[in-house]
Parts: sequence; structure tokens; C-alpha cells
Amino acid sequence: MTSPPGRKRAGLVWARAGVQVACFGAFVYIALAARFEWPSPLPPDAFLRLDPLVWAVGSLASRSLAPYGLTALALVVVTATLGRVFCGWACPLGAAADGVRHLRGRRAGVKLPRRVTQARFWVLAALLGAGAAGANFGGWLDPLPMGCRALHVVRGAAWEPVGAAVAWALVAVAIGLALLAPRLWCRVVCPLGAALSLVARAAPYRRRTTQGCTRCGACEAVCPTGERPGEGSPARCIGCRRCEAACGQGAIAFAFRRPSVRGEAWRGGLPRRGLLGALGALVVGGAAGWLVRRRTGGWVLRPPGARGEEEFLARCVGCATCVGVCPTGGLLPLVRAGRLEAAFTPHLVPRVGGCLPRCTACGEACPTGAIARVSLDEKPSMRIGLAVIDHSQCLPWARSERCLICYDACPREYRAIRLRPAGTGVPRPHVDEPGCVGCGICVRECPEDAIMMTRWPGPSRAL
Repeated sequence: MTSPPGRKRAGLVWARAGVQVACFGAFVYIALAARFEWPSPLPPDAFLRLDPLVWAVGSLASRSLAPYGLTALALVVVTATLGRVFCGWACPLGAAADGVRHLRGRRAGVKLPRRVTQARFWVLAALLGAGAAGANFGGWLDPLPMGCRALHVVRGAAWEPVGAAVAWALVAVAIGLALLAPRLWCRVVCPLGAALSLVARAAPYRRRTTQGCTRCGACEAVCPTGERPGEGSPARCIGCRRCEAACGQGAIAFAFRRPSVRGEAWRGGLPRRGLLGALGALVVGGAAGWLVRRRTGGWVLRPPGARGEEEFLARCVGCATCVGVCPTGGLLPLVRAGRLEAAFTPHLVPRVGGCLPRCTACGEACPTGAIARVSLDEKPSMRIGLAVIDHSQCLPWARSERCLICYDACPREYRAIRLRPAGTGVPRPHVDEPGCVGCGICVRECPEDAIMMTRWPGPSRAL
């Protein structure tokens, strides 16, 4: 005995809700698993590997192909076949927005003109323009890096409160806008959704409406993207199937069909009159990226395996995955007014935690190749900074008091701190520059804050 069509359609809606909950739960779990070392079948950057925008902007800004291109291509192929199912079924930020939407109840949301929803294509164009100029701002508005960052910066919030507040505010705004209209942020701002919309326009799997449609508006009332009765556009449709379940006439169904290249396949994308705006956004983004890259900022201590500063900034999207997996908590997202081009990129803060000699977690977790994977044999030879002892603060130097904390703390792999006899009878610590790699462990352990990290080689502004 078969189930009634209405029950089947309602079952699809519940199935989608279950998939959304599962994807959101997996997204949160792998972030927590990285922090607390829980078992996880997925790597901490699993969702980011799927993101074609992260791959495209990183490759464009660095002038070289970013890793996981085939993984990102898989999502593009799925979108080109089934439409924007990732946005409707798997995006964790979209799932959170759908959950918040229920708080609005049955109240009608803000009516969005179609021209307003074109703004997401301008955002996408601006990010690509900045990428062409060598600046990677994709992580600011891409939902997957945004979500990862908000989860990972929790552990460093006490040390970088501004960075944590900005990361949480971006996610709160993206989700909270659903109180005004369903998926408002997704429809107006989201650059990943805009990129997938361009691919989905020719997807053969799409919504179709039979002649039984009475244009009662029931489908439009439940559609999170505001689609009107009719065939609809695969560029706007996220495949939630709510319209199919709401149709009392059974006039809506999803099926494969061959689109017309000159007709319906291209509806719902960026119209010709919107191309001028996209081109303008491309130029503005390129100019902004060019100007930001030429601003000089202070030196910061990057993790071992980090590329040269220019390539590092071009690849890093500030997802903070490396921050989450750092066992000492010393990696924190950088937020400084003078380093806008480096916002949310990781830097090592030795006062919080040093870099362990037998740890390569940050490079293994990086989804963009900004931090290269290094072996345990390679790491002892990778210098990221140089320890400098302030003699005016050091107990053996300033007060002739015996203290061996930095000497004992220096890892045996380096033994960069040596003790030398002095006339006072108290040995004084010295930094053996050829042996120091800048791990910062001595900085963390010094009770007098008498050790600083400077650029390697030679002195620079200390952290």
C-alpha cells in the first residue's frame, strides 16, 4: 500500500530538516573534537574543503592553485546537476537561519525586491576583484569560514576579545537577519550562495509546475527565497521542497528536465542590466585589495610552516581551524586596526602558549595551504622568531637571584638557552641564536616577563 502524495511530500520536508540538523551537528562536533581531541571520522576542515569560493579566491590571490580543488569541484558538479541543494540541505549557517526563522512565527517578513537580491553577486564580484589584486577577503562573508571562526575563537576570547566579538557578530547578524525575512542574509549578501547560483542556473533537476496550478500563492508564502508561483528559477531555488508540500493541488514537483539554454536556464541569475553593477563591484574590490595590501603593519609571529607573509595572507581565509587544533592555545586570530589585510589570520602569542616541538597540528588542519604541512623531522629546523632576554627584568641579571626556569623549559630538541657563570656566583641565561627557533615556550614560563620574541634574523618590534 502506497502512502498518499501529501504524506510523501511532507516526509521530504522532515527529511530535509533531519539532514540539516545532522550537518549542523557535524559542523559543530568536528570543531569541538579538534579542541578537545575527541574522536572524529572527519577532519576539522572537512566543510571548508568543499567550499569552491575558498578555493577560487585563495588560488586567485596567491596566483597558484590552492589544495582540495577536486573536493570543491565535487560540490560544483552536484550543484550543476541538482541545483543549490547544499544551500538548502547542508549549509550549517543556513540551517541556523531556518531555525531562527521559526521565532518569527507566522508574521510576514520584509518583502525584498528582486533587484536587492542582486547585491550578493556584487559582493562576490568584489571578493574576486580583491583576490585578483592579491588580497583574500573571502573569509569575511563566506558562511563556512565564518562559522568555523566563530566556533574556534571561543578558546582565545579572553586574550583576543575584539577578534572574538567581531567573529561572533558577523555570524549573529547573518543568522539574526532571518527574523526580518527568511534567509535574508543568504538572499542578499552570501557570496558562496551567489557563486552556486551561477552554476545552478543550468541544473536539469528543478521545480516544475503543472497546468493544475491555480496560483493561490501557497507556495510563495512558504518559500524561504520568495519564489513566485510558476516554474521558478534554479538559481534562486534551494530545493527545500516546502512549496511542493504546501501545494494543495499537487501541481508542483521536482524532476529532471532539459533546460533551454536561451530561456529558463538563465532566469534568476544576474540580469544583463546588473552586469554593470557587478563590473563596478569587481573594480572597487580590486582597488580596495590593492590599497590594503600596500599598507605596512607590524611584524607578528606566524606558526611553523607558514608561507612567506605575502603568500600567507593571499591563501589564509581566517577560518581559525588552526587556532582550534593548537594544543597550547598559543595560536590566536589577529585583529589590529593597522593590519586589515591580515584580519583573523593566526599568529602565535607566546604569553598564552608556545609551539611544541613535536606538534604539526596547524599545518595538517589548514584547508588552504597557508600553513604548509611539515614533518616532525623538518620542524626543529624551522625558525619563526628569536628569543631575547631583557637583562633589566631577568632575576639572575638584574638582582643576582638564582632562576633556571627558562633553561629548564627550553625543549631538549633545541637547547637554545645556555647558562654562563658570572662574578656574582649566579649563572646567567643566554640565548644561543643558532639553536633558537622561536617556539616561545620560555616566554610563557618566565615569571618576570623578561623574555620577548623578535623577528628572525635580527631585532624587530617585539610582541
